[in-house]
Amino acid sequence: MAVQWTGPGVIECQLSDTNYIVKMANKNDKIQIYHVNLLKPYHQRPEKINLLISERKETPEAESDELGIPYPTADPNVYDFEEIIRDSALEERLSFSKIEELRKLLGRHQKMFSNEPGKTHLVEHDIELISNNPIRSKPYRISQRQTEILKAEIKRMLDLKIIEIGQSDYTSPMILVDAVGREPRPCIDYRRLSSSIRNQYFPLPNIEEHVSAKSSLQ
Repeated sequence: MAVQWTGPGVIECQLSDTNYIVKMANKNDKIQIYHVNLLKPYHQRPEKINLLISERKETPEAESDELGIPYPTADPNVYDFEEIIRDSALEERLSFSKIEELRKLLGRHQKMFSNEPGKTHLVEHDIELISNNPIRSKPYRISQRQTEILKAEIKRMLDLKIIEIGQSDYTSPMILVDAVGREPRPCIDYRRLSSSIRNQYFPLPNIEEHVSAKSSLQ
């Protein structure tokens, strides 16, 4: 079953430490009981208009450049610490010194709580192919709206150094997956390439032998 978010709703009252009565405005004012794990705070996006003014330069390179809208840096899901204190009522449960300790702890490990995806240099994955013949797939036809979303996502991943520009004889088409209640998610259709990848098998050790060998240790 695919989980999707509905709402926003209004919490009418609290039944217990973990259960709440929520009134959904988009369901004919239907009232339903939700567990706290099924609830998340609603952050309304600010109504802003992105305006980009570009001065035309009389150069051959500028004539071939496409005008793109930069990726918006405002993220409504970035949690402010003062907002956490206010929404979680920390002042009622923790002393001032404990709140300051929590603030310093989150500050020291802010990369762990960042919305930006991380990366590691500790391991690399090698893909072995069955054949050396390049796999080339034509791009799918997509709408102008999907094209703009893909351009913005590619620019964002380039800025975060998740991907890099390169040259290759292998091509696979990009697609945009639209799911109800979620932001559009860019994906790459690697099905043709996956059919040419050599399977790698890593047999697991016998668990019973390990347990028997360790059971005699003190």
